[in-house]
Amino acid sequence: MNRIDEIKDRLNAVAFSGRSYPGASREEVKAAYNAVVVAFEANAAVDIAYLIDRVRELQAAIVTAAAELTDAAGDIAGNYAANDEEVAEIRVNIGDPVDKLIAVAQGTSVQPEEGAK
Repeated sequence: MNRIDEIKDRLNAVAFSGRSYPGASREEVKAAYNAVVVAFEANAAVDIAYLIDRVRELQAAIVTAAAELTDAAGDIAGNYAANDEEVAEIRVNIGDPVDKLIAVAQGTSVQPEEGAK
């Protein structure tokens, strides 16, 4: 199990704790709920820090991939385009989705209708 699954499990445990089950006394349900909340709170700061680190890694990976796509588009345009107009078209066609990737990586929202063609 990876760390994100563990965090998800703790969130689910909080969401579903405190429910009564056949044969469970009110005290048992309350004790189970309190134990889940304590475990969640004990890990909350570390979990959030971990998730923030993963988000930053994803942002860096998106920016790197976008730069590589832009370089590849330039190479493709240079090698296969018949004229300057085709070069510009290739760069625009690749550049628009790359710009959206960069925007998302930087925390700017992209409208759903912008993301689909």
